[in-house]
Amino acid sequence: MLSKARLALGVAAAVPVISALVWWLAPRHAVTKTGVDVGRLARGVTPGRLNVILFTLDTTRWDRLGCYGARAAATPSLDRLAAEGVLFEQALASAPLTLPAHSTIFTGTVPPVHGVRDNGGYVFDGRQTTLAEVLRTQGRKTAAFVGAFVLDSKWGLDRGFDRYFDDFELSKRSTLSLGEIDRKAVEVVDAALPWLDGHAAAPFFAWLHFYDPHAPYDPPEPFRSAFAGRPYAGEIAYVDSQISRVLEWLDVRGLADRTIVVAMGDHGESLNEHGEASHGLFVYDATVRVPLIIRAPFSRLQGRRVRSVVRAQDLLATLLDLSGIEPPSSAQSTSLVPLMAGEVADLNLDAYSESYYARNHYGWSELRAIRVGRYKFVDAPHPELYDVERDPGETTNLYEARRGLADQMSAALARLGRADGRTAGTAPTTVDPETRARLAALGYIGTFAGVKPPSGNRLPDPKEKIDVFNLMLAARENAGKETGEQPIARLERVLATDPKILDAWIMLGNEFLRRRDPATALSHYQHALEVNPDYDLATINLATAYRELGQYDAAILGYERYLERDPKNAYVRSQLGELLVETGELTRGESALQQALDDDPRIASARNALGVLAFKRGDLATAEREIKAALVQRADIGTAHFNLALIEERRKDFPRAIAEYAREIELHPDSYRAAFNLARLHDQLGDVTQYESLLRESINMNPHFAEGHFYLAKLYLDTGGDLERAAASARQGLSVVATSSTMAPFGHYVLADVYNRQGRHADAAREAAIGRQLERQTSRPRRDSQE
Repeated sequence: MLSKARLALGVAAAVPVISALVWWLAPRHAVTKTGVDVGRLARGVTPGRLNVILFTLDTTRWDRLGCYGARAAATPSLDRLAAEGVLFEQALASAPLTLPAHSTIFTGTVPPVHGVRDNGGYVFDGRQTTLAEVLRTQGRKTAAFVGAFVLDSKWGLDRGFDRYFDDFELSKRSTLSLGEIDRKAVEVVDAALPWLDGHAAAPFFAWLHFYDPHAPYDPPEPFRSAFAGRPYAGEIAYVDSQISRVLEWLDVRGLADRTIVVAMGDHGESLNEHGEASHGLFVYDATVRVPLIIRAPFSRLQGRRVRSVVRAQDLLATLLDLSGIEPPSSAQSTSLVPLMAGEVADLNLDAYSESYYARNHYGWSELRAIRVGRYKFVDAPHPELYDVERDPGETTNLYEARRGLADQMSAALARLGRADGRTAGTAPTTVDPETRARLAALGYIGTFAGVKPPSGNRLPDPKEKIDVFNLMLAARENAGKETGEQPIARLERVLATDPKILDAWIMLGNEFLRRRDPATALSHYQHALEVNPDYDLATINLATAYRELGQYDAAILGYERYLERDPKNAYVRSQLGELLVETGELTRGESALQQALDDDPRIASARNALGVLAFKRGDLATAEREIKAALVQRADIGTAHFNLALIEERRKDFPRAIAEYAREIELHPDSYRAAFNLARLHDQLGDVTQYESLLRESINMNPHFAEGHFYLAKLYLDTGGDLERAAASARQGLSVVATSSTMAPFGHYVLADVYNRQGRHADAAREAAIGRQLERQTSRPRRDSQE
């Protein structure tokens, strides 16, 4: 009996122990830092160990997703996130531009505070603590995978990330044009998944940025065919398909119940609303209202829709609140968790938006807006007030009818747009011309003119300039794609309307330079400098035009004068070094190239030029090593394979030389000098047919290539005496060659030979005399030895 009694007693004692264990292992309700009960997490999971995945959807309108009511959309992954999480119906961006909008997301502050007011020319300087910095400090591994150069690490948003995948110079593609300085969503996910695999066991924060919905819209198959006539929708559907891969990874890994997933647009797209073709100029809801979906693995945060206004800056505080972390004191961010849990219906948040694009790029007025409840006020030369609830398209301006309300909102906007001593500064930074060219290829052209309004007057209202803006957009999107007079006519229309738009002068100059007409390009760059003598891109392009004209002293002077103003500009110093090497000033050229690489080791063109320098000195091994190192840095670099071909020619390895010239032409179809050298190589090998064909190809690539015309004329003389064709080719070459060119005398000598054979001896003597005179004028001593 005693033993049974003891046994019963032992069983009874075990009951509370088991109950305690069940209680300990059972999922429990979590309470956030803001005191909100968000429900249960999965067993063994705590807020402090939650992973975070952030998808930012560039240029994505909220009303083009299925979960927001778009019936023709194909966004099952985003719809799934919305069904399993919380969808915000009225989330507002701080700016309709990628870099300022993302700076707000990551700092929880508005542009007047974080200081990034535009794409390019502004760099986030880190005075505010970023979301990535906080999460890394709290023990998470962090990585970013961005889809466009506009978010390259050079702009400062890499702070707090252990891994920042931009690497735009190291494309896997065999060719990379300036219009491809972005990557497809599949490349973003392909880079992200291996990193996620390697960090699945520890809490992590991963940011994936998808640029695809940005113009020009060109979704890959099968989305191109499935959305024929609706390419913008096709781009969004394509991005959704790549998001599906990441969600599937979470499911397979069993991490969905311990990961917060966010999908948010950085800004929208006008799609011709208010006359705006794309985005950046206006601050209407077409471009500042964005999708925002948060799926958090708490039981009370599922299947909800929030109808009140929230802001992009609030994402930081929200994610930190869900993770059990206090937001940094620098943030202007409010946790949205009370809305997500249904504790409140409205946080009464006033939302600030701005666009300085018109001010920075065209000298027109900036736009600033505030949303308070159902009303939105836009501060512009002609102010605007809208009842967004009744007038979601913002078509009826109530400013005159509701002046009292407008004045109150104007005062609130002034308060909201102040930096309160926390600003990172508002002046744009110096942008090197190569970077500016890349931004231009992505659509972010601009001068950062910093125009001040005339005394007592305001700058022009962007609403009144929308036609000019769209003309510039069309010119940008079609740059290099059109032939004939349309590109020139479009830019001339812009300048007839507003002759102070610097970008139009630059683009017009670029168009003529593309057409191998550097003399006309030169005049347009000079006009740009008349508008703004300090404009860096005009200065550099002017030097490039002089270089194309063979006026090397003027080009060198242009580069040197620019470097007096910006001595650390590695790109410009590299250009100077290349030109010095090209003109035989090897010692000075080497110094310039080495300094350029010291300032920025990523400049592959400088290393390629060092290879040319070594070649000129007869050091073929060093030349080959430097050029191949440049190709490792940047596989598409111009003239690298051309230079390797020269090395192989010097070694008498003609098959390899032919292969390298062919590769240069394959990568750069306008490489007329490669075609010309390849022609001369075939001439040496006795292949006259190929020689003539490639000479013609070099001229087709560049009709202003005088040397090609002259050699073709000489070929006609040497292979049968077709004097008329020889004379025509020689005259054609002389019509396009500058008298200062070292090739000009050769053209006159060829024509003199033609006239002699025709019996026109006086004409022949005249041409020969001109040739000798030009030869004396164009010969120039080298300034230092080739060593």
